[in-house]
Amino acid sequence: MRTPLLVVLQSIMLLPAFSQTSTRDFQGTLGGTIGASAPTGEFDRTFGKDMFMFGAQLGFPLKRLPVLQGGFAFGYSVMGSNKVTVPITTEYLGVTDGTLTTRSKVFSYHPLLRLSPLTGRVRPYVDGMAGLRQFSTTSKVTADGMEENLSKERNETDLAFSSGWAAGVQVTVGGTAYIELRVERFDSGEATYVDPSSITVSDQGTVGFSTLTSNTDVTNILLGVGFRF
Repeated sequence: MRTPLLVVLQSIMLLPAFSQTSTRDFQGTLGGTIGASAPTGEFDRTFGKDMFMFGAQLGFPLKRLPVLQGGFAFGYSVMGSNKVTVPITTEYLGVTDGTLTTRSKVFSYHPLLRLSPLTGRVRPYVDGMAGLRQFSTTSKVTADGMEENLSKERNETDLAFSSGWAAGVQVTVGGTAYIELRVERFDSGEATYVDPSSITVSDQGTVGFSTLTSNTDVTNILLGVGFRF
């Protein structure tokens, strides 16, 4: 089985031929994905739980060499959450109970450079990416009949540098629409994050938790849809 690095090297050797293709055959892409994020290495040993995630990717061909695309990949993963009923001490039109929701999330922000040399119905590609992953835990109190949050607090946040690659294939299903299979692999730095299983809430609505610290490598397996422009 060829590795993504081997695919990249073979494709680079063919760039002069691809560059003769009309630039009109290469299009920008905008898509959304959904799938699972699996911790690997130290992150797996420390946290050890797969995460639900969704993402969005934007790519646009570079004018001088349209087989290459610049772009951006965004990801949102849910590490865990906790929801309990708490008393409301402030008077809100007779409301005495509210819902305290504490959620731990991961946001990913990665500029990308994509090699996408084919222009047919089936278009494989390889991405190189570097950016940041943000680990954040927030708590908010809501109540029935109230449109706005009664309170919202950021309990913990940390950032980790992240770099990696993605390999995928887009299959056109009609017009400019396509479906997509995408695999991402990120090597991420050390971060401190809330252990979702440790979250507790006192009778007075005070949130307590413990934190974990580790490298934060992941492999993501995603399915998506998008369109060309």
